[in-house]
Amino acid sequence: MAEIIQERIEDRLPELEQLERIGLFSHAEIKAIIKKASDLEYKIQRRTLFKEDFINYVQYEINLLELIQRRRTRIGYSFKKDEIENSIVHRVQGVFQRASAKWKDDVQLWLSYVAFCKKWATKTRLSKVSSAMLAIHSNKPALWIMAAEWEMEDRLSSESARQLFLRALRFHPECPKLYKEYFRMELMHAEKLRKEKEEFEKASMDVENPDYSEEILKGELAWIIYKNSVSIIKGAEFHVSLLSIAQLFDFAKDLQKEIYDDLQALHTDDPLTWDYVARRELEIDSQTEEQPTTKQAKAVEVGRKEERCCAVYEEAVKTLPTGELHQTMV
Repeated sequence: MAEIIQERIEDRLPELEQLERIGLFSHAEIKAIIKKASDLEYKIQRRTLFKEDFINYVQYEINLLELIQRRRTRIGYSFKKDEIENSIVHRVQGVFQRASAKWKDDVQLWLSYVAFCKKWATKTRLSKVSSAMLAIHSNKPALWIMAAEWEMEDRLSSESARQLFLRALRFHPECPKLYKEYFRMELMHAEKLRKEKEEFEKASMDVENPDYSEEILKGELAWIIYKNSVSIIKGAEFHVSLLSIAQLFDFAKDLQKEIYDDLQALHTDDPLTWDYVARRELEIDSQTEEQPTTKQAKAVEVGRKEERCCAVYEEAVKTLPTGELHQTMV
């Protein structure tokens, strides 16, 4: 074991020599790093292994990386990153890989690995780590959602995010949260394409991208998810949650109307439907050509909204004389 530790310390020497040579660390500091590294290496090379030792090793290296960054900023030196930071990052990845292989069921350990890769590693490496995590923890929808969001928001890859959601739904075909986030992602994708197309048109550039088809720009993919999901996930609560997401996107008015109409048609026996419809009346302005401007006119408008809201509740009481609805009204 002593030979392994010595070899690992010798592997560090080039980066440590660079740190001292360029003035980021003093000779005394380098000696202290070597001593600490030797202690850490011993603990992860011995016969009996403890997860805390791997975590401490990783945390020490992260602290060192952050200290190097601060000192680089202080002296304005940005060279030799391949020899210094990249060497440390590669070593930490190796430690994480060993730890995640031994304690593969520890989700928090995997999430720490992913968080490290997000900040310090390449996007390719992060994708590989995420894939490895999902291969082991495919039974956790939240991890699929997290990975898809990263593909969408960080890598700007809607297609990769879409494929992750489709894979996730094969494992969890009745998971409401997956459908909701997949639905949201496709609406975000359509909104992004609409903005891109608008910018191209402003610049008087020809747009021949097949992604800019009218169906996709209108949110056709989100509509497909909506139709499929409500055929599987029953109940007004799920329906309302999709409607709430759709209402975040101004371009999806037709989709919003269809979801709202379906809610009323499919879930008339659910108190939540009536409650939602009633509360919606408080948010909808009267269909007048001009909006109220004076305090008196605004007060009249509020009164009309409250009347419409109460009318819905009164109709609900006639249709559903249940204690649950009465409690909702109170």
